[in-house]
Amino acid sequence: MGRAHTLGTVPPAVTVVVPVLNDAEGLPRVVASVLDQEVQGFLEVLLCVGPSDDGTREVAERLAAECGPVRVLTNPGGTIPAALNLGLAAASGDVLVRVDARTVLPAGYVATAIETLESTGAANVGAIQHPHGHGLMQVAIAAAMRHFLGSGGASYRREAAPRHVDTGFLGVFEVERLRTVGGWDERFLRNEDAELNLRLATLGGVWLDPRLVVRYEPRSSLRGLARQYFDYGWWRRVTMRKHRNSIALRQAAAPLLVMTLLSSMLATLIWPWALLVVVGYVAVLVAGSLLGGSSDANPLLVAAAMGVMHLSWGSGFLASSLFGPRIAGDGDLASS
Repeated sequence: MGRAHTLGTVPPAVTVVVPVLNDAEGLPRVVASVLDQEVQGFLEVLLCVGPSDDGTREVAERLAAECGPVRVLTNPGGTIPAALNLGLAAASGDVLVRVDARTVLPAGYVATAIETLESTGAANVGAIQHPHGHGLMQVAIAAAMRHFLGSGGASYRREAAPRHVDTGFLGVFEVERLRTVGGWDERFLRNEDAELNLRLATLGGVWLDPRLVVRYEPRSSLRGLARQYFDYGWWRRVTMRKHRNSIALRQAAAPLLVMTLLSSMLATLIWPWALLVVVGYVAVLVAGSLLGGSSDANPLLVAAAMGVMHLSWGSGFLASSLFGPRIAGDGDLASS
């Protein structure tokens, strides 16, 4: 467990920070789920709005005018870590609750997380992410993200016992500890949460609370999914460079898979049977989606989504190894 908490009030005041960018459609739902939380202490909701072209700013300002605890902050850069730091700087609460605009909080989320934060001494209480889709492709992508072959056994995508983990979904933090480590590193356009959690490890670390299950709406196209997972792989490698930490086995699998498939395809030029490696991989995806997929998802689309996730993440990791920014400790990012 971590050190004893020093929350300033009983019950603690709560600041909810929501990074917002082109989220006009879903923003009212997420704000409603936040305002429905039963919080004994003071509650404020900070909508950190980046440059949007879908009317997000107008929706955010309307919500602020209608709902007393809601305020709108301007995030000129539009990135997630910049939005989170903007909210952290403006937070008047003792506890900061990170909420994404693609999520909906379940009833009792904030109260349960604060209880766990105080009882465990953790620096961050993470949730379980439950991908949920609408429409044929998004339903398949959600099923792929929940599947073991898609998640790679990530603790925050599967039901688990409460325990310390490397990282979790979203996060509920003690504001003092966040400020002690300097908040989020704005150089990380992705993987900013995992990078922060590495710095919080000495202050109590991350505690996964499986009672906190948050619905998440994934990308609705394979192209969007590919871009997202390429970025995840790219920035995971940058995180490793900063912290010099070894990659987990499940994360090493994706770049090794990409190299194996590329080698097999090249080998077919002199040995056609090498193509069986590619065929075998596709067969594993299809079999996995048929045996362990969701009953409401098309198994072929689920298999395609899992393949996109593997190959995009692995390609991003390898590309970052060759061309990505290099950092030393807390030094500046510099192009290699």
